[in-house]
Amino acid sequence: MPKVNYKDEAFDRTSPMSIFNYSRHLIGESLHSLLGDSVIDKKRKGKGGLGQMVEELFFNYNINSNREADFKDARVELKCTPLLKSKSDESYRIKERLVCTMIDYFEIVNTSFEDSHLISKCQLMLLLFYLHVNGNPNYDYEFVFRVLWQIPEKDLILIKKDYQTIAEKVKRGEAHLLSEGDTIYLGACRKGQKGDGPQEQPNSEIKANRRAFSLKPAYMRYILNHVVESGNDAFTNYTEIESPKFELVSSEELQNNTFEDIILNRFAPFIGKNYVQICEMLGIEAYDAKNKYADVGALIASNSESKRLASSEEFMKSGIIMKTVRLQRNGRPKESMSFKNIDYCEISDNENWIESEAYEIFTSRFLFVVFKPVADEKITIFNNKTKSYVTEQSYILESVFFWTMPTDDLEVAKEYWENIRQAVLTNNITPKAFWSIGDHKKFHVRPKARVKSDQSVNPNGGFCDKYCYWFNADYVKQIIDSVKTNI
Repeated sequence: MPKVNYKDEAFDRTSPMSIFNYSRHLIGESLHSLLGDSVIDKKRKGKGGLGQMVEELFFNYNINSNREADFKDARVELKCTPLLKSKSDESYRIKERLVCTMIDYFEIVNTSFEDSHLISKCQLMLLLFYLHVNGNPNYDYEFVFRVLWQIPEKDLILIKKDYQTIAEKVKRGEAHLLSEGDTIYLGACRKGQKGDGPQEQPNSEIKANRRAFSLKPAYMRYILNHVVESGNDAFTNYTEIESPKFELVSSEELQNNTFEDIILNRFAPFIGKNYVQICEMLGIEAYDAKNKYADVGALIASNSESKRLASSEEFMKSGIIMKTVRLQRNGRPKESMSFKNIDYCEISDNENWIESEAYEIFTSRFLFVVFKPVADEKITIFNNKTKSYVTEQSYILESVFFWTMPTDDLEVAKEYWENIRQAVLTNNITPKAFWSIGDHKKFHVRPKARVKSDQSVNPNGGFCDKYCYWFNADYVKQIIDSVKTNI
């Protein structure tokens, strides 16, 4: 017997809010707990199986393959999307990107964004977040959050530009070179079942992997944060769109320029200037701090709005990563490039490379801000902690560029992740088990913890030392040199 007599409540199939309100009966329940054992005989397999069962058994809609929204009269698309629960702090995290619809390579080259069926699949969505538990059948997954998400107008501008970027690449016969790092919010993610072969593409004899339009994990994390921060199990921006902490670019700017061009143009006046000169141009006092070059880079990119681009609307939703690099006189970076600490529980729980946290990092769009030393030039700046002046090497802003990891390097990154995962699964979380700088494999693992006692949860039990993802300094040099060559 169902625990809740939800069927006695009617809902208006033409009203987004009515559909959203009706979905509250799912929260805290699984389809099995809500519908009883009858759901077992009606189970549907595959990644879309749960969504189909919700639509058919809970909302009493007939499943079809139409390209229009699931609730066509309300223009609402239903999406069931999985969460994982961290073993370390019980928080929820996004398991994967949100797949919107498959990409037809032959259709996209002749279809504008406005005429694409992508619009009906993502403009207004009922997102049902459920807790994924390995080994459980999908009808036993518990629904924990519901969100009625209307993509904001500015986001649509960026998504349209992402769509056009993907379409242009396909038009050039480069569908086989598509990468999620090519775009800001809308990704072209790998898609397909085992045994599926590459597909034909227009304007090229090279076959390309099947791909789908998707909203990136960072964008989905942004949405999840809204419902978590609200303190409720539901959130909607359908009637009122909240203002972000700050935005990097305006809708007006995006009408005539791409997001990346806007950011790069902001850096143009600062090229060739040293740190002190940049501070003067920004109207701030030059100061001595470990992150001062990253600080001024963020201030330039944000029009002096913030030193932390990661808290901007665009960076939060896109997952763009800004990296500041200081070169030595020989053109080699002063140090390797660090990323976040490895989440051993996430590594242990996730056997799929494409759904891994590492894959999200390495397929991100990167913004590189590169400074180079000036021979025989020093700068003098004030250190607030020591209350004294410091004289040090002068660096000028040499170049700024956006970058996406090439496909060949991404294959190496996959091997890197597999090595890390094997070490975690065998409870061999030690430096000897991981790639090192001396292996010269582009990436390596080493600590970044401030103190030895700073440790992480070990999924095998207990705690272990923290290690993080790193790009080798030689690889960073290769990235910078390759961009110089292509200019």
